[in-house]
Amino acid sequence: MVDGTTVTATVDGTRTYRVRLDVTPKGLRGRCSCPYGADGVFCKHCVAASLAWLEQGGDVGKPHAKPLSDKRLRSFLLGCDQEWLVEQLMTTAKTDRVLRARLAAAAGQKNAFDDRDIRDRLARAIEIPDFVDYGEAYGYFLHVGGALDEVERLVAAGFADAAIVLAEHALELLESSAERVDDSDGGLSEAITRVEEIHLAACEAGSPDPVELAERLVTRAVSTEYEVFLDVLPAYEEVLGAAGLARYRELVEQAWRKLPPKKPNDYSARRFVITHLMENLAESSGGADGLIEVLARDVTSSYDVLRIAERLCADDRDDEALTWLERGLADFDPDFRLRDLAAEIHVRAGRRDMASEMLWANFTDRPSLETFRALCDVTVGHLPQWRERALAFLADLRPVKGSWSPGRSTLVEILLADEEHDAAWQAAVDGGCSEVLWLRLARVRAAKHPADAVPILLRAADRAIEVRNRDSYKAAVRLLAEAKTLFSRCDRDDDFRAHMTAVRDAHRTKWALRQELDWARLP
Repeated sequence: MVDGTTVTATVDGTRTYRVRLDVTPKGLRGRCSCPYGADGVFCKHCVAASLAWLEQGGDVGKPHAKPLSDKRLRSFLLGCDQEWLVEQLMTTAKTDRVLRARLAAAAGQKNAFDDRDIRDRLARAIEIPDFVDYGEAYGYFLHVGGALDEVERLVAAGFADAAIVLAEHALELLESSAERVDDSDGGLSEAITRVEEIHLAACEAGSPDPVELAERLVTRAVSTEYEVFLDVLPAYEEVLGAAGLARYRELVEQAWRKLPPKKPNDYSARRFVITHLMENLAESSGGADGLIEVLARDVTSSYDVLRIAERLCADDRDDEALTWLERGLADFDPDFRLRDLAAEIHVRAGRRDMASEMLWANFTDRPSLETFRALCDVTVGHLPQWRERALAFLADLRPVKGSWSPGRSTLVEILLADEEHDAAWQAAVDGGCSEVLWLRLARVRAAKHPADAVPILLRAADRAIEVRNRDSYKAAVRLLAEAKTLFSRCDRDDDFRAHMTAVRDAHRTKWALRQELDWARLP
């Protein structure tokens, strides 16, 4: 369809896609509902629509005039003949069922809105006969969004109670179709969140029975696999009122009491949902103390302790938090997160020596640049001693049989970060390190000692070639190009050519690699 300087079309592909073409002074601009169109690409559907438009003559109309302002339109309508206005409304109402329902309701008709059309629209948009793959998912969720727009429109149109029912119906449809659509980009989660937002707005604008609403909210939350209505409090408190909140509390507490005692590593979905509802309810009504009372019922892991301690710290109750952390460190396997939080509390209280011991334990358990930096930040007043102690600890770590020690990699990484390049190189030579660090070392070492860097680059290129795909071949060629420069600096151009001859001979069946080498103009 041509409308002014805009051409719209539907193109049949794996799904039906909507295309819009805009004729501008700079040329043709296209938009499409397919995944490529969403990224701003002038996709094949835009091309198909353009060709069809050109075959029909490629004509466009005049650009649209600037829309009339609300003020001028209102002034015009106030001066119109009443009979003419009635005819205009009646004509529009024949195709706009929401407008017709609004007029019927204003005329005194009860239950003026018939939701069957929107139910049908939701079903057509959401229900899936076959699997929707990744390439089709964007278009699918675009259609879903269009159907949800119709539900949302009802709230402002005065049919909020109908929107509540339709929103809950949309959730049922989305859940029933969820396993038949590729949700890699999170379209399903976004659609569910959108429905939840519409539902809340409709409840705020409408007049749902608070007790029945509470029952539906809890029933839906505990029966779904998609985390629907998990965080209704405090948003729904005013809508539910005293009676609804009482029923909501009754149902959540009832479900919570029926849960069996928690076992270590029990992460069942039902337990998570019911516990989450209970935690929100407890915090909403009792603040931190209410939440902690719930959390403390089933402490079976260090993570449970961490959640309690974090909530206490958020309320500036560090001493109570530290008591819980000490309990957690005593009752469960060492957990660096508990030590980290305990160290933060000790620092706030001026007990840097105790914080240092906590972070030293973390460093020795999990040697890394991150745990080293955390230790340095706390021991700033005695940094040289602690740094020497940490580096000595790493240097004493023995490599795993047949490999390098992760701790030795940490030693190299720390020395590199502190720009002690020669010491980092020697540490790697003495105790080894990861291949990634060897490559970093080579590039630093190349500035003054190019001959030392050459074998590392060649080794990395060989590893990349063995991955055997186009991207890895490109990476190998980049490494070989780096090595070529270093060979030249060492006056060893002949050695590089000999190496490349050996590479081409060893991999003569890899045509993609040969192609990349030729494009890079390597011998």
